[in-house]
Amino acid sequence: MQISNNKITEIFRTVSSVKTGNYLLNSIRLKLNDDEDIYYSVCVFKYTTKPTFIEEELANWEEEKIAYLLIVEIEDYIVISKKNISKLQDFIKQFKPLDYSVLSTLFVTDDTSFEKFSLKNLNVSDKAVREKTIEAIDLKENFSALGASNYLLNSLRLKNNEEKTSLMLNSSRINKFGKKNSIENFCFWSKNLVHQIKNHINTNTFLSIFAEPQDYEVLKDTLVPISILFNFSNIYTDFEQGLINRVIIRYINDDGENQDKDFNLIDFLAKFERLCKVFTNGGIHSIENSTSKDLEIKLNDKSITVRSQKLKNVKLIHDNGNEISITDYINGKNSFIINFDNIDLAYTNRKLFKDSRLIGSIPNFLKIFQPHNDLDNVTSEKGAFLATSTLFETNSIFRFVEDNFQNDFDYFICDDLSKEWADHIGISENKISFFHSKHKSSNASASAFQDIVGQAQKNLGNLTPQDFQLESKRNIWNSNYNSSDGVNTQITRSRKGQNANQIINQFKETINNPYLRKHVVLVIDFISKSDLETYLENLTNGVYFAERNETIQILWFVSSLISSCQELNTEVTIYCKP
Repeated sequence: MQISNNKITEIFRTVSSVKTGNYLLNSIRLKLNDDEDIYYSVCVFKYTTKPTFIEEELANWEEEKIAYLLIVEIEDYIVISKKNISKLQDFIKQFKPLDYSVLSTLFVTDDTSFEKFSLKNLNVSDKAVREKTIEAIDLKENFSALGASNYLLNSLRLKNNEEKTSLMLNSSRINKFGKKNSIENFCFWSKNLVHQIKNHINTNTFLSIFAEPQDYEVLKDTLVPISILFNFSNIYTDFEQGLINRVIIRYINDDGENQDKDFNLIDFLAKFERLCKVFTNGGIHSIENSTSKDLEIKLNDKSITVRSQKLKNVKLIHDNGNEISITDYINGKNSFIINFDNIDLAYTNRKLFKDSRLIGSIPNFLKIFQPHNDLDNVTSEKGAFLATSTLFETNSIFRFVEDNFQNDFDYFICDDLSKEWADHIGISENKISFFHSKHKSSNASASAFQDIVGQAQKNLGNLTPQDFQLESKRNIWNSNYNSSDGVNTQITRSRKGQNANQIINQFKETINNPYLRKHVVLVIDFISKSDLETYLENLTNGVYFAERNETIQILWFVSSLISSCQELNTEVTIYCKP
């Protein structure tokens, strides 16, 4: 595909709108050494910007920087190199990115060493680890495939002989270590790369353990979004690094003029950091939220975006003076994960992915659910309280936990409220168990699962706390339970064990036991195992039922918890109704 001179001129003019003075270099569609296959265009310019360490504008307090954009055309491919360049997204959208499956296997052979993985979690649990990076001399030798299908490979660094290459799979970015210190060298490197791409044959590799990319354009018309989780880590990182130095909301004042007002973006984003349901009506996929009623998902021909006319007025001001609306930023960074009524599909990083093991793992998924008849009689989470109460009320989940599990441990603590690690904690010589309890009158509530799974996931690290963390618990574990509505009861928090001193000493000894077993236990009354088995069977067989969307989300939530626990060598059990 040839790019016209006018398009090149236009994009150079757009990206250099902040330049000071004339171009340092500005060349359009030059042929490289009479090589008919290679054309390059390059612009280089200076610009000034406010330093990131000051907030207000100060006279003469400016940094001078140099930016460049190099575009190389080789047959029907373009290769771009840039530095300090923005406003390039609309130009890039004209071209099809390198296919994920091609890029992820392009440099992989049987002898390739994988030095670094950057992984992104496909799960929509808001408390799950969203991203993680791992490194080794060769990850093939020590990376566990358990739960790998829950993750997509965001980027990697690999080594072939003595040659290192890093790949950003979500943006088709390739960085080959070594010198490409001239336009000519970069162009020849690009030509070799294009020929390698054109001759590449996809094969299964070690990377096949991760989520599989799917053809979005083929499946687009079958997709019905049911939920979306926003991930704003990119925005927070840009704030930390000073790349975004101001946020405004633009509105029309009483005189009919545009006016800008500073905007607290952090408080605003906090309202969206939880799974949002998506409702489809007449082809419109509306995102449930309390801030912007016109926020919706748009299934475009080649990608999925979010849009809201209201939120387009929220502008992020970058350090170079450029501004972008919050929706354009979210779409540009693809800062979200979408689930569909297709059970095992998720969309993120501008790609559609499939967790190929999700449906096949349903029988094992069901094994962690343990039915218990007494949960049929539960009517509340904690029951009512009196100043004279020494036990949690009969028919509460808390009482169920204590009646059924307390005697299995040497020590048992109620840690509910006040920066809790769990509702109850059981400790023995070689075992630590965290119990998380949740009562809900509705059936198969995905939001209730999200709450309790999130509580469990965020506290997995506290199963083996440091000494100072245990010391912070001493006073509360030595006290009586005070309810959230202000009743000071006679329920001792140390439900079994004389005092917190003994409990903390045993906790420390248990952590150091080489045979330590860690266990996470969820106790719920808002689903029965028999119903769940029916729902999952219907999902597998493609049978419609009212709880379909809720069940898909439950499957993802609990699968995420199982994966998180497996990674930390922790058992997990869910007690529910029969």
